[in-house]
Amino acid sequence: MEIYAKGKRSFIYKKGNIIIKKIRPDTTAINRLENEAHWLKILNKHKIGPKFIKLESDALFMEFIEGTPLVKYNCPKKELKILLKDLLEQCYILDKLKVNKLEMHHPIKHVIVRKNKIILIDFERCKLTENPKNITQVCQFIARNYKLPNILEKAKEYKQTYSKKSFEEICKTLTNIT
Repeated sequence: MEIYAKGKRSFIYKKGNIIIKKIRPDTTAINRLENEAHWLKILNKHKIGPKFIKLESDALFMEFIEGTPLVKYNCPKKELKILLKDLLEQCYILDKLKVNKLEMHHPIKHVIVRKNKIILIDFERCKLTENPKNITQVCQFIARNYKLPNILEKAKEYKQTYSKKSFEEICKTLTNIT
């Protein structure tokens, strides 16, 4: 099997429509495959992430996500607003589950567009926390990449309560993307 990609902590192999993730021998990270398998099982119930297939002693098997990273995806503004709302909605679910995905402020490789739908990948660093930062980190990304600075003010309000109302206020700012 050929290496499909190299990560900081793992080698990724592709076999048909399946990705096989194996820990790099030079990493000091512990239980990363087990952690990702754990979170995929939970998040798949909420239609988030690639489908978990199985975990073996040295390999994690999951669905291969064919698509384009969001930052490289070229689409009309109307479609972009729908995709960003989809991303925010998935991050809101993560926040409600008290799961911090990490890396969402700079989701270059972790947000894939497939068939006009956002798919989050790479959950090996996820952790349970009382104060998840998925929405606030994605808002930083949106403000920076889509010139929407007023979203940061709404993100600060959201961070105080994690309420549905404050989340909806964040989503309303997407209408200002030009």
